[in-house]
Amino acid sequence: PRNVAAAAATLDEATASATPLHQWLARRTLDDAAATLATLNPARLIPWRLWKTAAILLAIPLALAGTLRLASPEVFATVASRLLNPTADIPPYSPLVFILDPAEPRATYGGEVLLAATITGGEPELPVETLVRRTGRSEILRLPAFREAPGRYTRRLDALTDPVEIAFAVGRARSTWTPVEILLEPRILAADVHITPPAYTGLETTTFPLDTNEITALEGSEITLELTSNRPLASGTLTLTPAVGGETDVRSVAATVPSPHTAAFTWPAARTGRIHAVVSDLRGTPTAEPLDLALRITPDQPPAVDLVSPPALLLATPESVVPVRGTARDDFGLARLQIVRTLAGFRDRVRVIAPSLHQKSYEFEDTLDLYDIGLEPGQIIEIMLEARDHNPSLLGHGSSGISRVKIISEDQYAEYIRLQTTTGEFSARFQSANDAIDDARRALEELRDADTPEDARQAREDARQALRDAADLMEEIAGDFPAFDLEKRLQDLAGKQAGILRDLIDELDRDPPDIDGMLDQLGRHPQEQQQLDEDARFARDAARILEMAARFREIYQNQESVTKRFESIVDQFRRGEHQNRRQLPALADTQERNREALDEFKTELRARAEDLQNTHPALEPLIDSALRFLQELDVAEPETLMDAASTHGRAGQAQEAYTNAELARALLERLLQEPDPFPEAAMGEAPEFNVPRGDVNENIRQMLEAMLGRLPGDGDDMGPGGGGGMGGFGADGAAASGFSMNLPVVGPDRLRFDPFSTRPGADGDGDGRTAEAPPLPETAETGTLDAPATREGEATTLTPESIPEPYREAVKKYFTP
Repeated sequence: PRNVAAAAATLDEATASATPLHQWLARRTLDDAAATLATLNPARLIPWRLWKTAAILLAIPLALAGTLRLASPEVFATVASRLLNPTADIPPYSPLVFILDPAEPRATYGGEVLLAATITGGEPELPVETLVRRTGRSEILRLPAFREAPGRYTRRLDALTDPVEIAFAVGRARSTWTPVEILLEPRILAADVHITPPAYTGLETTTFPLDTNEITALEGSEITLELTSNRPLASGTLTLTPAVGGETDVRSVAATVPSPHTAAFTWPAARTGRIHAVVSDLRGTPTAEPLDLALRITPDQPPAVDLVSPPALLLATPESVVPVRGTARDDFGLARLQIVRTLAGFRDRVRVIAPSLHQKSYEFEDTLDLYDIGLEPGQIIEIMLEARDHNPSLLGHGSSGISRVKIISEDQYAEYIRLQTTTGEFSARFQSANDAIDDARRALEELRDADTPEDARQAREDARQALRDAADLMEEIAGDFPAFDLEKRLQDLAGKQAGILRDLIDELDRDPPDIDGMLDQLGRHPQEQQQLDEDARFARDAARILEMAARFREIYQNQESVTKRFESIVDQFRRGEHQNRRQLPALADTQERNREALDEFKTELRARAEDLQNTHPALEPLIDSALRFLQELDVAEPETLMDAASTHGRAGQAQEAYTNAELARALLERLLQEPDPFPEAAMGEAPEFNVPRGDVNENIRQMLEAMLGRLPGDGDDMGPGGGGGMGGFGADGAAASGFSMNLPVVGPDRLRFDPFSTRPGADGDGDGRTAEAPPLPETAETGTLDAPATREGEATTLTPESIPEPYREAVKKYFTP
């Protein structure tokens, strides 16, 4: 029984008690316990209860392990292996299975390797990583892997120089560590290129690392290619294969070894091709793959020469001075520059501009005096620049495009001026001359009426300046180029007045000056001046009516163009082609704008005709004809047909739109065919006015030709404006021969006067009262019609496809030097 032993154990704890009774009881209890223990069975001395408890506790994990082995043998095997062999590379259990490709990865020294892992057993829920560690090291580098396909992940490792081990992992799951074998074979790690240009270029040797697969060098240069390897080198071979040629043209270059890890190849740059370089280490092992490069040899390009002025085609009078400007550029330096001049029937004339050059660019500027050459109207002189560089092969020759200067007569030049001159500009010339004389007269009158000496001194300075300005203007007008007949009379009168004004300046220096006598001298030619003013005013007023005739001609041409475009679409519909149907609304808008232009024409013509009635008896027949024309235009009423054409065009009814547009055109044409001064003027026949001076009629005819010449002609048989051409119109209304007003023209200097007006729509000083004249040109160059266009490049930008087939050969010959 446990109580005896327990009592003994309890009493034994108090053996130190000093009570005798307590000691006696303790000894008796201990003796009883010892006697009881002596009588126990030895079998009862084994702790069966403790052992039973331990057995039960051991049976529980064994049962669990057995159950795990039966349920998941893979998990059991993995866990058991990791427990039994903790130093082995056994990945943690995962349902994911990693299959590496390649199973035994290899990489050349300093190279790269592409690793792949195919993962089965399920879709990874975490990112796939590539684990990298150096052999024998515990530090692990985690790199992201890239999904190449479902279940397949890749990772590229580069610049491998030490042995490493790799594994693919998803969270805690991973593959086994796989070593990457480093193959110690020669590999090109870096390449440097040294290029020494030819001596004549004056350039220094350039050195640069090879970071592309191409080497570019100037022809004749010396090229050195230095290759650096990861292993000590013993030899190398470079093969040059030309792009054009056979096997006999292949050339080999042996390498020199300036340092243990470097091989150098040197050869002259001669032909474009490819380079293959192979190096071998001390054991004779070559590189796995040769270095493959492209070799591009650039020849020394000839100088680039641009003739900036004159442009490709220039019109000039025989006594003009043409500016010649050009530039030459070369990559390595120019040697010589010359200008070549060619005239049909004569040998080429060459003039060296710069015989000894060394700079890379050169700008040339000179003039070409056509009078010294002795050219005649109709001739064409060709100009170009040529340049050479320092290339000893003598192939460095460049030339500019050809500039052609066509010589025109002064009559043609005057015609060009008239095309550029408006009615307001024509009147401004006469008015400016009158204003200058009036300013001088007022200044003299203020000097005469000065009250105090100070006022007189200031008035004298003002008068001197006014006389000087008027004299300068008169001299410039007297020497100016006359484009209209009436300007010739103005020149004669200006020359006389310039002499008088210079004499008055000298007279003004006397003390005291004869102011009344000076005023009398200013009015020395009153009748001539008055007659010229009346004729200029008459020409201006006649031009205002003739401008409206030209405007009606433009309306007719626009209507004809609209009609032809409608007709073209109708013809396409008849052939079953409907791709241009979408153009009908835009064409209807054009028809509407032309109808609005007709309304504006009627309003403006009526206002001008009524404004000019009873001003000039000789002008009355033309005014009456204009009013009759308006009346017939109101009766014909082509506006309704134009409106109908616009309506049908917007509705997509091409046939109806064409029919109404054609009827409107026919009405306008019938009005133009009337034998009356106004419609005849619209057809190009200038009216004859009953004035005794013939230059007035000729001046009006010139103004009418210029007005019609500015119209955008369409080349019909009625003689349109010729597309802005020169030459004007004959008696039948047909455009005379000429050339485009868009071409640059050089001729005698001519002052330009800005038009000024006192009321809207007058296009000049229509009522005879003018505002203050604009400031005079400061120099004669202001009035020079220089070439406005410049050119860059060596050839025309025309393409053969943009030129109609019948004219391609002619255009090609024209633009070919």
